[in-house]
Amino acid sequence: MSEGPTRTDAYRSGQVYAVLEVLQRLSPGGGQRLSEEGHRSRTAGRPLGHLREALALAGKHYMEARRVHPVGAVDTIFGLLPDAMPVAREFPGSLDPASRSEFLRGREDQIAVIEKKTGVR
Repeated sequence: MSEGPTRTDAYRSGQVYAVLEVLQRLSPGGGQRLSEEGHRSRTAGRPLGHLREALALAGKHYMEARRVHPVGAVDTIFGLLPDAMPVAREFPGSLDPASRSEFLRGREDQIAVIEKKTGVR
């Protein structure tokens, strides 16, 4: 996971998105919405509403994923959420193009961390 100046709120929002995306994908019936390129692009532009909605379902996806996947891996993924949350304790309302790139980089970096720690992509 990156530290220092690269961990802007946009970057952290991307990290949160990655955790929620993987939890949703592991959850039976969770759907693939967050894995869709269009949804990812919309969220990178306006994280606040999209991430609030996805975060509200995180507990449900977490519990469902624990029923069918190794508990340790699912717990590790879910446990990454607190450190990824934006410092401002709120997701940005909208992001400019440079910040959107930070969001997407944060997502990719977090996906790599998840894969390294759990073997889940």
